[in-house]
Formats: sequence, structure tokens, C-alpha cells
Amino acid sequence: MVPQTIGALASFLALVAPGIVFELLRERRRAGARESAFHEASRIAVGSLGFTLASTAILLTLHAATTSWFGWRLVVDVPALLTQPTYAKQHVVLIGYSVVAELMLACALALSLDTALARTRRQPRSMGKQSAWVKVFREDRPENALCWVHVMIEDGTSFFGFLRSYDAAGDPDTREIVLEGTKLTYVGEPVTGGDEKKVTIIGRDWERVVIPGSRIKFMRVQYLDAETGERVDSKRRQRREVTADAARRTPATPVPDPGTP
Repeated sequence: MVPQTIGALASFLALVAPGIVFELLRERRRAGARESAFHEASRIAVGSLGFTLASTAILLTLHAATTSWFGWRLVVDVPALLTQPTYAKQHVVLIGYSVVAELMLACALALSLDTALARTRRQPRSMGKQSAWVKVFREDRPENALCWVHVMIEDGTSFFGFLRSYDAAGDPDTREIVLEGTKLTYVGEPVTGGDEKKVTIIGRDWERVVIPGSRIKFMRVQYLDAETGERVDSKRRQRREVTADAARRTPATPVPDPGTP
């Protein structure tokens, strides 16, 4: 069914809004499983219907009580609206107010239910959808600090360098990270041949190295002050997590030892 008028469209949006609100809150707290559009739309419709019926029942009960006790008409008279053709034209403002009140109450019920479920299940307030790359390289990075990154490749070789850029969109296998710096370092078997791992500072001859995400085994990150080169804590790191040695703010040695894993 497709709404044919502005009023019908507004009514349709008001009807599904509570379900959409609940679904958005739900997705913030946990990663949703992949499902078809039909299942998602069905869940939103059922949720909206439940919240709408609950909010309507609350408003009608409140309306009946206030009308009986004080003679106040807080919301539209549903029986009169359905049976009297002229009722809608005579009470346009009251109808609009009733729709807005019902919508706000339904959304409030959706928010309350989500909060109650989260507390019962001990779920976090929100679960970010951004990748760990974005959190580590941008959100957690202190001001005026550079990211010194250790990237280990699948074959056991490693690259150390300052972060130049990265692509955190899409599938992890299609991402790329770019390292740079005069101390850009390669730890692994010599390109010219040999079985023994060596530490080679390649930043003197090569400006940057591009590493595809599909080849990365893991990454480690340090934050270095852009002016002094000293290690600094991330924005989210608790003070109690910092060891006594790290708390001294001694400059990190960018060039790794040959035995670096």
C-alpha cells in the first residue's frame, strides 16, 4: 500500500517511527546479524504496532480519566472521529495534537524498553560501527602526536614507520596502509636473498611503503610527540594501565631490535 496524500504519508511515517527508533537504538548496542530487507521491515512494523497500541491505550485511559474527573479533553474522541463526518474538520488542532502526543509517547516507550533491556542484559550504551583502524589512528591519537606503526606481514616480515595514510573503508582485505619517514624500517629476509632476518632502514632510499590489508597479520601502534619524539598516552588509556617505565616519557626507539617479533 502506497500513501496517496501528504496526510496519509505523514500518518504512515508516524506509525513506523517508533519501530525505527527502537531498531536504531538496538543496532547501537549490538552488531546486527545480516538479514533480508523483509525481515528487517517486518520487525520494524511489528515493533511500531506494539508501541503505537501501547501509547494509544495510555492516552485513551488518561483521556477517559481526565474527562470523567475534570471534564478536560486531552486527545481526540476516537468514537466521534469514526462516526461523525464533521468531527475531523471541527477539531483539526486537537487531532494534530493527539497524533504528535501519541508519536512522542510511542518513541518514549521505545527508548524506555531499549534502556531496560540494556540494563537487564548489561549491554554497553553503544557499539561503534567504525573500524579499529579509525579508532586507533584518529580517535585515540593525542593532539600533536604522530602514529609510529609496526606492521607484521603474513610471512613474518615487519615494517616500522610513521603513518602516512590509510584506507579504512570497505572490506578489511581491500584496505591499505601507507608508512613513511626517514627511519622507515624493514625487518625480514633480505630482498636480495638470504635466510637470516635483518634490520634495514629503508627510509633513506624509499619515501613510503604501501601495505595491503590482506597481507597484514597484526599492527602495533605508539603515539609520539610531533616535536620531542617522546611517547605519549592515548586519549582513552587509563593512567593505571601505564607502567612506571612508560610513565617516565622516555623517547621511544623507533628502530627495532633484530629479534623483534
